Amino acid sequence: MAVRLSLLAKSFCVGGGEAATRVDVDPLVFQTYKAVTVFFTSAFFIWVNNILVDRCSTSSSEKCNVKWTFDDFTPWAFFSAILWVPGGTAGVYAIRRAGLAVSNAIWSCVIVILSFIWGVFIFRERQKSTAGAIISVALLCAGLCGISYFSSIEVEMKNEWRGQEQMQTRNVEQSGTLACESTPLWEKGDNENVSLDLRHFPHSGIPPHCHQTIDLHLPSFPATSNEHAYHVSKYHLGLCMAVVNGVLASTMMVPLHYAPPNSTHGMGYSLSLGIAAVLTVLLFWILRLMRLSLGNFIYHSSWPGDGNECREANMTWQLLQKIAKDSFCEGYQQLPSFHINVMWKAGLTSGVLYSLGNLFGIISIQKLGNFMGYSLNQSSMIISGELADIIYFKCDRLEISVQSNLECLLGRISVFRLMGDILLQRNTRNYQYYRIFGVILR
Repeated sequence: MAVRLSLLAKSFCVGGGEAATRVDVDPLVFQTYKAVTVFFTSAFFIWVNNILVDRCSTSSSEKCNVKWTFDDFTPWAFFSAILWVPGGTAGVYAIRRAGLAVSNAIWSCVIVILSFIWGVFIFRERQKSTAGAIISVALLCAGLCGISYFSSIEVEMKNEWRGQEQMQTRNVEQSGTLACESTPLWEKGDNENVSLDLRHFPHSGIPPHCHQTIDLHLPSFPATSNEHAYHVSKYHLGLCMAVVNGVLASTMMVPLHYAPPNSTHGMGYSLSLGIAAVLTVLLFWILRLMRLSLGNFIYHSSWPGDGNECREANMTWQLLQKIAKDSFCEGYQQLPSFHINVMWKAGLTSGVLYSLGNLFGIISIQKLGNFMGYSLNQSSMIISGELADIIYFKCDRLEISVQSNLECLLGRISVFRLMGDILLQRNTRNYQYYRIFGVILR
């Protein structure tokens, strides 16, 4: 029963955690909110668990849980956190540039494939039929790709509706007065000629999910010129970031197989991951500050002159110290704002939902294995992601498209019902535990 509840809770918690990425802040800032909230949420659950264990120890009639102490902290959590922080950052970029439904489908597909490789070929998790498991993975990936396809169709329908609305508005204004001329600020097809500097990304004010281009300048120091720029589609960059998130996320729970048993009992590893995530985020902030400070230092120390010998002769130790101090201050000012007044609600919401989903996901992976647990998590999480994208993010769609949304959603649930039957009833060796989950998917 705990495993079934974990799978259902994981699907809604983790999928709903991505809904808070609508706020336009730096991805590392968003990941910082999530890491801090994961730590405090896990610490709260550990505190409640220890209180219940103390009360249970007084009566011998009940089976008590394991009390968590700092001796149960495992360094393997740092490996998970190092993968989770950049993976979550890449996921935020992917959602903003490619959309929630498409990004969720891509990294879920990548996670399913890599989880199959980790579980079946590396960890040797037993399956009733290896060929059947491969077919299940192929069908699941096909369903995820179908979700991505239908989501792109919905976006095109929304763009066409906006284009028609803008055309009607322009006709009304032109018919009202001859002196008044209106030009749409943004139409379909205008994205191809737009260029964006990466230094202002993603705070440019340009609508997301558009096929615009980003100028990637190498190296990214203030003193560099714009002569060598690589034009990359923002949409395709978002797809690449979704793949990166899938690769890192599929490897994040691998340390569960190597960590000591006393540190991997659900909440125990969740708290270890929270502590490691906070320290890892702090490390990423330090590295980012060092990179900005180094870029400013190189910019200020590169004086125009006759040669390097002249610059080195005029560069005294006191001047170097002053330049280093000023470069550090400028680098600190260049760090993105946390937007506490705007982000506290979205960051806390995403962190709490992800922390709960991560806890339930750990339980399901421990009971089912890396392949079965992670695959079921992704197949159920995509439904909550689609619900958030359709109901919350696209609530301003035409009424005529509501029926289309319901038909697509019912079709997706039917696909997952079929895949749930294949995954749970034919290929798992723990059929007696998960038969009811296949009934729920029906």
